[in-house]
Amino acid sequence: MDADLFISLFIAHIIGDFYLQTDHFCRQKAALKLKCRFLYLHSLTVGLLSWLLIPTSSFWLCFLIITVSHLTIDIIKVHLPHGLGSFCLDQLAHMAVLTAIATLFHTDITLPVQWVDVSPTFSAPRLLLAILICMKPANIFIKLVLEKYQVGESETCNDIKNAGALIGDLERLLTILFVLLRQFDAIGFIVAAKSLLRFKETDTAKTEYVLAGTFLSFGIAIACGLLVRGLA
Repeated sequence: MDADLFISLFIAHIIGDFYLQTDHFCRQKAALKLKCRFLYLHSLTVGLLSWLLIPTSSFWLCFLIITVSHLTIDIIKVHLPHGLGSFCLDQLAHMAVLTAIATLFHTDITLPVQWVDVSPTFSAPRLLLAILICMKPANIFIKLVLEKYQVGESETCNDIKNAGALIGDLERLLTILFVLLRQFDAIGFIVAAKSLLRFKETDTAKTEYVLAGTFLSFGIAIACGLLVRGLA
């Protein structure tokens, strides 16, 4: 499999599926299903982003495959119950398509992600991919995991959820940085400091919510940091 090709496809997918798709559009898709125009526009956007990052005319068939497969997968998803299971199945199906294309498609052109891969110590495209994963996709995944296991369902947790998402973004970015710098002690310090801040919290639901979210957050960030370093 061509690693640069896969990273290009993955970046296009993450941007199109998460950053260019708002909660409002997702609710429209779930409510209107096949009648939702955004369902079709969204799939076309993902396909076009993929072609933009692999700018060769020979990619036209792969563009069609990505667009049609994305649309098909999303149509199936909107008919499934909302939750962690449908989210994971949806993303795994998309990844299977991208993996197949990265394995079967070959090109001799220099890809845009290769233009920025100038550092001998780390891969800039991998770093970009890790940052993209650690922001909105990670927040959605953590939220769905906590919902599935009914962590943080009490009303007292509502006031910290938005702040928790912002803090989670910052701590994951810092964790990636510390992994790249091989400062694993600093990661432990952040975890310990965050735990101490909640040590006197008498609300059990809040404590469980923060701890579960923290472990998930740092786990994702460390995995992404190791990905950038090429150790995972």
